Amino acid sequence: MRHYLLLIFWFNSLALFSQSTVESVPNNKLTTGSYISNPDAILDASTVQQLDTLLRALEEQTSVQVAVVALNSIGEVTIEDFAQQLFTRWGIGNKEKDNGLLILLVNDLRTIRFHTGYGLEGVLPDITCKRIQREYMVPEFKQGNYSAGVWAGLLQVDKILRDPAYAEELKKPEDEMSNWSALLIFLAFFMAIPLIIVFSIKNTNSGFADSKPKNSTPYPELLLTYRTWIITFVGIPIFIVAFFGITYPETAEGLCILSLYFYFFLTLFYRLYREKKVIKRFLSAHDYYEIVEFLRKYQWYWLGMAFLFPPFLLYFFYHLMRKRIYRNHPRACKKCQGVMKKLSEKADDEYLTEGQRLEEKIRSVDYDVWKCKQCESIEMWFYLNRYSKYNPCPKCKTIAFKTISKRTLVSPTYSSSGSGEETSRCSFCNHEKKSTYSIAMLVASSSSSSSGSSSSSGGSWGGGSSGGGGSSSSW
Repeated sequence: MRHYLLLIFWFNSLALFSQSTVESVPNNKLTTGSYISNPDAILDASTVQQLDTLLRALEEQTSVQVAVVALNSIGEVTIEDFAQQLFTRWGIGNKEKDNGLLILLVNDLRTIRFHTGYGLEGVLPDITCKRIQREYMVPEFKQGNYSAGVWAGLLQVDKILRDPAYAEELKKPEDEMSNWSALLIFLAFFMAIPLIIVFSIKNTNSGFADSKPKNSTPYPELLLTYRTWIITFVGIPIFIVAFFGITYPETAEGLCILSLYFYFFLTLFYRLYREKKVIKRFLSAHDYYEIVEFLRKYQWYWLGMAFLFPPFLLYFFYHLMRKRIYRNHPRACKKCQGVMKKLSEKADDEYLTEGQRLEEKIRSVDYDVWKCKQCESIEMWFYLNRYSKYNPCPKCKTIAFKTISKRTLVSPTYSSSGSGEETSRCSFCNHEKKSTYSIAMLVASSSSSSSGSSSSSGGSWGGGSSGGGGSSSSW
């Protein structure tokens, strides 16, 4: 019985002895300059020599550092945590580029791990790492050929790091989804979600023609009913996707994208038709000021459409030109119906107050003054600068009130918010107002506490760091 217990104790001791810790893994780069750590002799000597030659040449030509570690066991630690700790302890990769890669093989877990530095996450994304493991390494590992599997995987890594274009062949996932499925996912995220958001906002703001309560917009012609909006922006696009998916399954994704693009391009003409109705209504009332305000309000909308649909760039310039035409359009005097003349910027100063002249000077408001040629009556129109930093003064109402200074009263800390004082002054009447505002409390950054550990034991490695990117595969 005693011998049996001793035998069990001996086996347990042997198992514990064979378990590696991050501290016990030999860093051969410090002693022999080798890129391989193989304390349990899982890889044969000739493969280790070949790998060293390959990885030394790779670092000389690309500056990328690759460490290969093969261990029997790492105990209860997860392979991801072990790889991160080992990567950080050694500091694999160039410190400035973070272009390190750790390849960790753990025998008892039957798992291979690629752990990438920040700088390699773009060249070796998780999906590429997984593809190399599953196609080139795991089949050999299943046959017990660890040396052959590691060599096959490193050859693929070497090709990618020397020529990133080669990586394109490995970016497709194993269970590759069809282009059609990918298109549906794309449409769901980049079209369906924005449409739901737009619908919710419009519905909340009574932005439909049949909204309750009725919207008080001055441009009701632009509003669509619930049904029309859903048919236009949801129903017809779904029909287009379904039609090409069923009729032309092989080339559906390309045809769908082109058709949807062309369809939404056409919807802008419907938008133009509705805008034309707004302008026509104002024209019938000879209300040129409202036409200009309408065109000013939507000029940025058309600039955005010009970026999405380049042919509308010409319309955008026409939109700006039309705004200027209507602003200077001849108009009849409201008193005698005589012809009115728009005064020049210099001449209209005679009819502006001192505050209005200041507003024009600081560009918070632009005034147009019209004078009747017959009865000499005056009409004045003003156009607010929507992007001005000035606001109406609470005392004199002149649009010349702006913030002139800010100062901190109580500095924020990591446990409490702070406060500040803002001083605003009117450039016309010099009325001054002070108000307080809150400053958000400070937020501790986790990066500062761990930044020093990335290269503390880097040695002849470059002091690189990793954010935990990479992939693992088991067999």
